[in-house]
Amino acid sequence: MPFLFGSSDTAEANQLSRMIKRNEARKLASRIYTTDVSSSPEEVICADLPAIIRHFYPGAVISYRTAIEAKPSSAGFYHLTYGRKDKTHVLPGVTLRIWKGSPAQAGDTQLGADLFMASRPRALLENLTESRARAGSERKTLERVAVEGWLDRLCRIHGPDELRRLLAAMEEIAPQLELPEAAMRARTIIAALLDGDHGDALVSPLGRARARREPYDPDRVALFTRLATRLATETFASLPERPTAERRLHAFWEAYFSNYIEGTVFTVQEAREIVFDHKMPAARPKDAHDILSTFHLATDGHNRREIPRDAADFLRLLEIRHARLMHDRLDIGPGRFKETANRVGTREFVTPELVRGTLRQAFEVGRHLAQPVARGTFMMFIVAEVHPFNDGNGRLARLFLNAELTAGDCGRLIVPTSLRVDYLACLEALTVGGNPEPFVALISRLIRFSVELPCGSWEQSVAALEKSGALKDAPAGSWGIASAMV
Repeated sequence: MPFLFGSSDTAEANQLSRMIKRNEARKLASRIYTTDVSSSPEEVICADLPAIIRHFYPGAVISYRTAIEAKPSSAGFYHLTYGRKDKTHVLPGVTLRIWKGSPAQAGDTQLGADLFMASRPRALLENLTESRARAGSERKTLERVAVEGWLDRLCRIHGPDELRRLLAAMEEIAPQLELPEAAMRARTIIAALLDGDHGDALVSPLGRARARREPYDPDRVALFTRLATRLATETFASLPERPTAERRLHAFWEAYFSNYIEGTVFTVQEAREIVFDHKMPAARPKDAHDILSTFHLATDGHNRREIPRDAADFLRLLEIRHARLMHDRLDIGPGRFKETANRVGTREFVTPELVRGTLRQAFEVGRHLAQPVARGTFMMFIVAEVHPFNDGNGRLARLFLNAELTAGDCGRLIVPTSLRVDYLACLEALTVGGNPEPFVALISRLIRFSVELPCGSWEQSVAALEKSGALKDAPAGSWGIASAMV
């Protein structure tokens, strides 16, 4: 333990004095000393704040907003319930706000000796009491928006039954805590979240969306907002539409490479026979139909340029395009949003109950984007990140990208095999690290590749792709894209 506490015992006080003179200890605050003589006072205090609380306020309960946030607030306050009067204890890096109130109750979590954390039902009641910030302090309770967000998060992680259990436990302890008004507010909020009753009593976008049966993933929406903000500042290079005579061949390469990314691998000649000669390999008919369906959607006169008018139309288009794309794979539910969670490795995509709400929220975030490339890039990422269907999400995402470009009288983007690793790494950099820069850089590289790809004839295209190495996998970063920034 690095802490030493001032004592009225003469022998102990003399020993502490000698340690300070020998630079074996130093003072942090009134009656608080430490044997750590190198770290900053703030670091030492925050490293083991519970030890200080146990010493000065044995049996205290971590309460109010701190019971939910589980750390000092952004303003540096830590809220406790202890004793019969309010007080403030200022320490380096943190201020303890001591509130008079009830001692530990059944259900409060004991954190070692002489310290407790308010239970969820107690924290809910405490944070729904009336409070106001005093001079030089802050409200001891979270704002209603934050409380509703916390309840929504519990529902997302543990399911609606968790809120029902929370409500039942709250009813049991409310009389002991003497918080009848807070209990009434808790009943109203939880009823609105679970059943939609009195939805107008909710104040947060998250709460109101859940009451409308459209809950969403706020972390994903925050990520989409970051991307949209970045895309709004980017000026992409020109991407002119292809002459009509070149569009079918260009669409072939779009379909070929889009399926290659997803692991549907054919030789160029095999893919040509599938698309243009309708020669289906007997051993892999479904894989062949995946390429053919992608090609048909990329060449269909209406579909290739249809873009959603609003959030509801976005959901409609997703279902229609997916049904056409995956029509030969009945086992994955063509046109039906997923009912079980899907993941890549240990990373899980948006859970099924949050898919519709998250897609709606995402569409509204990006609808202000004016440039077709920016808007298409945004649409591609949200479809890939939400992963709304059991399979086919990557191909679908790139079709939404290219529909936005075609509707804006631009050419369509192709992700060649040589950029496959970079493409996936840049998506990962944005998903995991929240960094949009590699993704934006990749789009600029794809524009250059797609503009330069000759499609005057089959022979010309193949020769150019073979010469550039675009048909072969390349290590991440081979094209100068900062994919290492994952």
